[in-house]
Amino acid sequence: MSKDEILNALSRSAVFNGLTHDDLMLFCDHCQKANFEESDTLIKEGEDVSAFHVITKGQLKVFLPQRIEGRREERISDVKLNVLQEGDYFGEYGIIGQTPASASIMATEPGELIKIPKDDFNRILTANDRIARIVYHNMLRILIKRLRKREKEYDLILLVG
Repeated sequence: MSKDEILNALSRSAVFNGLTHDDLMLFCDHCQKANFEESDTLIKEGEDVSAFHVITKGQLKVFLPQRIEGRREERISDVKLNVLQEGDYFGEYGIIGQTPASASIMATEPGELIKIPKDDFNRILTANDRIARIVYHNMLRILIKRLRKREKEYDLILLVG
């Protein structure tokens, strides 16, 4: 994947809306391309998050697995939380909260993504207040949108039940 393709992919991701070409270049210099196949697990619940990921092709499901490695208890089944596609991102919870992954992420079809190592991502935001404000504002807006969608789904369950 060329630098121009990486820049184009980053510019299409909502988390980077409002950043200039030069801003995106700061991230681009640290990007690594990775491919994945259907059924590949990219992150497991409870693992450390090592990078911020932007999907450039393919589809992923975010879920809570039935079995949690290293624990005796288990869920009745997998719990599907979200579906991610081109332009979507993941890894933000672990980076912002500096906590292990809160869910697992598995490919539902082959694809590719861009990884920005956690330390590089944080270094860019720490050194550039304006960029940090834009990225965090975009993340917050996207997280609120996801939360509202989830609330509506729960409301439908309660109304039907």
